[in-house]
Amino acid sequence: MPPLWNVTLSIALGLAVFVIGLFTLRHGLTRLASRSAERWIQQFVSTPLRGVVIGIVATLATQSSAAVTIISMGLVAAGVLEFRDTISIILGTNVGGTFTVGLLSLKVDRIGPYVLAGGLALLLISFFYMKKQTPRFRRLQSIAISVAGFGVLFIGFHIMTSALQPITHSQWITRWLMRSKDQPWMGLLVGTVVTALIGSSSASTALTLGLTRSGALPLVGAVAVVFGNNIGTCMTAVLASLGGSRAVKRVAATHVLLNVAGALLFMGFVAPFADLITHLTSEPGRQVFLAHFLFNVISSWIAYPFIGSIAKGLERMLPDVK
Repeated sequence: MPPLWNVTLSIALGLAVFVIGLFTLRHGLTRLASRSAERWIQQFVSTPLRGVVIGIVATLATQSSAAVTIISMGLVAAGVLEFRDTISIILGTNVGGTFTVGLLSLKVDRIGPYVLAGGLALLLISFFYMKKQTPRFRRLQSIAISVAGFGVLFIGFHIMTSALQPITHSQWITRWLMRSKDQPWMGLLVGTVVTALIGSSSASTALTLGLTRSGALPLVGAVAVVFGNNIGTCMTAVLASLGGSRAVKRVAATHVLLNVAGALLFMGFVAPFADLITHLTSEPGRQVFLAHFLFNVISSWIAYPFIGSIAKGLERMLPDVK
């Protein structure tokens, strides 16, 4: 096995490249969708069901559940949206945020260099064969940035998964990771802290996917880490709410409440849930994706009928300051 510092450096490098690709992808998609995202949310959030759909679509368009939550905060602060409208949007963002992990579970990471080359080719075409500062030029440039971001993201994930392979030959690291099978609460804590530090649940879930695929992390521990990832991603919304109005703080509190409540609920039967996943698919990468997807869908479905009650409760806890 290579020296531990060498393996750690390779994993950190892969994670850094993955995060760069993720932010590049978000930048390109946001350029395409940000101008219309606020208009979509404002015009179509008339019922809770529409709010969930808008949350899913907006998260797919921006590849960031935190970004959509922050947009919702801005609309609430401006008086365009009611606070209770944002609850259904947040439920939708949790479901839409599983898209990136779903792609990675399909083992497409090896095509990263070809996707990156395609994005760079589109970018060169936009510079040399189109008039700058026209809507068509900006649209093609945003598409090129998005495609290149996908390529970098896949390359980073491939570096990460390759670097994780030697971990399976380290007895003490494997023994430490295997403890999460008997102590899933440790996995929940690790997932929460890592995601809060990285600032991206997609990146931390991709790291979890790589560890599971390499055989170093048992599925029960991986599922617990995924639950923690959903809690850690709330940190961005909490930081964005600092100094905001009571309505804005209620949006952040809703994000924390829904994700923490969902994680604690599922932790009560994490082992049976992991067993269910193994019956649905035997491929480790797809198991992590299914755990991530089903957790968010079921949690949102359970919370959906209580949107009105959640809104009233938080309005009592954080009333408007007269």
